[in-house]
Amino acid sequence: MKFFSLFFFLLSPLLQYATEADSVFVVKSIVCEGNKVTNEKVILRELPFEVNDTIRFADTTMLIEQAEHNLVNTSLFHFATIVFNPDGQVHIQVIERWYIWPSPFIALEERNFNVWLRNISMEKVTYGLNASHENFRGRREKLKILFKTGYNQLYGFSYQNPRIDKKQNWGISLSAGFEGSHSIIGSVENHEPTGIKLNNEFAHAGLFTSFSINRRIGLYQSHNFKIAFDRTHFSESVLTTFTQFAPSKLRSAISFSYVLKHDRRDFKSYPLNGWYADIEFNWLGAIPIDGNNSQLFYTKSHIRRYIKLSSRFFIASGAVLLGTIHSDPFFLSTQFMGYDNDFCRGFGYQVIPAKHFAIHRNNLKYNILKQRKIHLPLIRTTRFNTVPLAFYANLFYDHALSYKGNFAALNPLAGKYLAGWGIGLDLVTYYDKVFRLEFTMNRFREKGIFLQFTAPI
Repeated sequence: MKFFSLFFFLLSPLLQYATEADSVFVVKSIVCEGNKVTNEKVILRELPFEVNDTIRFADTTMLIEQAEHNLVNTSLFHFATIVFNPDGQVHIQVIERWYIWPSPFIALEERNFNVWLRNISMEKVTYGLNASHENFRGRREKLKILFKTGYNQLYGFSYQNPRIDKKQNWGISLSAGFEGSHSIIGSVENHEPTGIKLNNEFAHAGLFTSFSINRRIGLYQSHNFKIAFDRTHFSESVLTTFTQFAPSKLRSAISFSYVLKHDRRDFKSYPLNGWYADIEFNWLGAIPIDGNNSQLFYTKSHIRRYIKLSSRFFIASGAVLLGTIHSDPFFLSTQFMGYDNDFCRGFGYQVIPAKHFAIHRNNLKYNILKQRKIHLPLIRTTRFNTVPLAFYANLFYDHALSYKGNFAALNPLAGKYLAGWGIGLDLVTYYDKVFRLEFTMNRFREKGIFLQFTAPI
């Protein structure tokens, strides 16, 4: 008997630990606070749990962090705080963003800010009025009305509704408008885009419209199918100056695209942990309506991995892959490295034609200043008076390889192995704003200082 008493005495701490680890939390109710505009159903859709769920206490910390990240990633809230109360109530506190932006804007019509700085010209500036509602009717709907003039002209609207069914799994979006410009890029020589500007007529002008259906599966996977129609006229001067620009003065066709995404990043605007993958198929000019239309059929994929090494050190690696299945030998059907975020750092000034390419980016980050909430006492509204702020220093190494495409003979870097490295400083603040200052060097010992406005990977 004494033996059994001693056995249970020694075993009791383990039994107590097992009992605590296996104890559960039953979600009896969910209370949302701070959502003055946002419908409560939108918040509940982002939670990895629901009322009457039974959750192991050991999993609550992970689920709270996951739910808070999901809510912030909707771009509806600055902050989200979730507490599991002992009585079974889950309390959610959010601070909403400002959703209505009826404001003038100025946009630089260059592939990046640094290219514009090399040759500052107000001619390459688009200005106008951008009226948007990022949370229309409190249902995460987006409504935008655009009025742009200057270097480019655009008049139109777009509407997006991510939840047209009760379960909020299906969504739709549509857009329509007019777009035109007196200037156009018609060729790339020695990695510099060249174009013409017409004073008395549009270089290109036309109408566009699109409609897409989105299917969201669970919390992290989505499918999007889009059908688009555009009817664009090109000036005779454009086709005379650039004989390989397009097959005819009129492009009128229906195009299709499909995108599959899986997103497990902690914060979309500046990820530090998790992963992301997508693949898209684009068939431009799939169904010709009028005129001789150029066609481009390609697939593209982004793969990114983010790892938290410690409380201050992080690494990230990401790849962009492009494969052209079919293209005509015209400028309109040519793919390039050097636009958007598709470039190897160290080659930010170069535009490189490529039929296929692979870009691999790598970062090691150190968190100089952990995220802080700075309160602005003179501003009353919570949408603006609490500012998140964080600083990161980083080392990076990028490399890329491409397969020669159209216009490769005019651009010596086409088909060459590229590599670049450097150091940078990142500032991350509210409304998904990121400011990056980077010093770069490439394999040809060319140096540069670049200012960017998105996360590096």
